[in-house]
Amino acid sequence: MKNKLLLSSALVGGLLVGSSASAQTSITGSLDIHYRLLSFSGTSAASRQGFGRESQVNVQNKGKLNNGMDYAAGFALEFDGGSSQVVTAGANTATTLNEPASISNENLYVDFISGTTTFTVGVDHVQNSTRHSAPMIRNVLDDVGAYGSVATDQIGARTKESMYFGIVQAIPGTGITLSAINAPQTGGYGATDQAVQTLVENNPSYEIGFIGVDTFGVKGLNTHAFTNKMKAANSTASTDLKGTTYGIGYNFGQFAAGVDVHKTNRSATTATTEVNMKNTLYGVTYAATKELSVGLIYSKNTIDAAAAPESEKAKTVQIGYNLGPVSIIGHYDMFDGVAGSAAATAEGKQAGIRISTLF
Repeated sequence: MKNKLLLSSALVGGLLVGSSASAQTSITGSLDIHYRLLSFSGTSAASRQGFGRESQVNVQNKGKLNNGMDYAAGFALEFDGGSSQVVTAGANTATTLNEPASISNENLYVDFISGTTTFTVGVDHVQNSTRHSAPMIRNVLDDVGAYGSVATDQIGARTKESMYFGIVQAIPGTGITLSAINAPQTGGYGATDQAVQTLVENNPSYEIGFIGVDTFGVKGLNTHAFTNKMKAANSTASTDLKGTTYGIGYNFGQFAAGVDVHKTNRSATTATTEVNMKNTLYGVTYAATKELSVGLIYSKNTIDAAAAPESEKAKTVQIGYNLGPVSIIGHYDMFDGVAGSAAATAEGKQAGIRISTLF
């Protein structure tokens, strides 16, 4: 009996571990350092400056399964910076630095690939609604949040931020790739492998959509459209949580232009009542040389609420310079009506410079 148990354990272990003889493993990473200066009209108390950082390590593996299918698997560790230290005058002490909980919630996946079809399970991996077809040197919606803007490309149910099952299908000859994902527990990105995460407030959600590159053979034509939905979780949430995005962009050689629309039916995804928000973003870029590019972006964010009748507007100039393994991006942003407020303090400016490298 003991020998049988040992034999069974060996077989199971072999099945689970598998063979890496035909696999390829790579480790890559990225590093971003960002310095910003913010100023607010009507008050100087909120004006500030400082550094931000993000570093990421990616572990990826791909190869052949013993049934002939291809596979890919991987995970990333993302370090977004911690909470600010508060130093006490005259003392050699500071508050504890807390790293965010998102360290392991980044691009975790196992893909099973058969021709143009991919079956996947993971989080934050497949194509999704954060896509932009409008050209930018850098995603401006990642920068306006530092100023207090509520404009975001994380719309509706934010399904891709949850653990999901999904399928991705490329349509040969069209440049279009379709995808559909289902998150059994919206907002859950995985407990330990011996436990089930408890999120009683959240129902399942889905997201479906497509991305087109050189859509229908038109070189330089980029398109996308996605929608997601989570049914109202309980009696405190009176409406389903829904998001929609679509966009189109065209590359004219050195010039590119496009427009994106992001819509969500709650101005904050934690809200429980219907407060529609629509962000329309226009982008134009010019590649002056193979190293130097310039971008102009206009973003208008409308919040459908009586308490916030103003539209939030952002005008941005971006300059990017490619030094090969290192890139430098500068931006200057002008804001009006931040978070839908008409107050003087909802106007202001932001300037920043970002240094990025891959390894």
